Amino acid sequence: MRVVRVDFAASFGERLHGLEAFMEGQDPDSAPGRIEDLHDAILRFVDLVKLHPQIGRPATMFAARSAEGQQRLARVLQLAADAGLPELREYVLHSHLVLYAHSDSRVLMLSVRHQRELGYEPGGA
Repeated sequence: MRVVRVDFAASFGERLHGLEAFMEGQDPDSAPGRIEDLHDAILRFVDLVKLHPQIGRPATMFAARSAEGQQRLARVLQLAADAGLPELREYVLHSHLVLYAHSDSRVLMLSVRHQRELGYEPGGA
């Protein structure tokens, strides 16, 4: 079985920090445990996607209708294009979604969001 390389775009870390800040603001007492759970889920997903880069479903954000959604879509598509990775997929981690681009030899983790957010934001909160 072939293992692919997994990299993280800076935008992934930015979004993760935004989610962590949200959790801390929402409930400071439970935030550390929820943040640790999210980190653990991401690490388990990385182990899985290394072996099965097509494990996620095709990204559904392409149906973005709002101007803001279209702008987010354009930025994320540009990140994938700049990396030379043709396919965008998303994977459900409990109440979060991970967006990634992949080829047969590489996975680039692009963004993470709560399932109730409108779309992927490549950077910022």
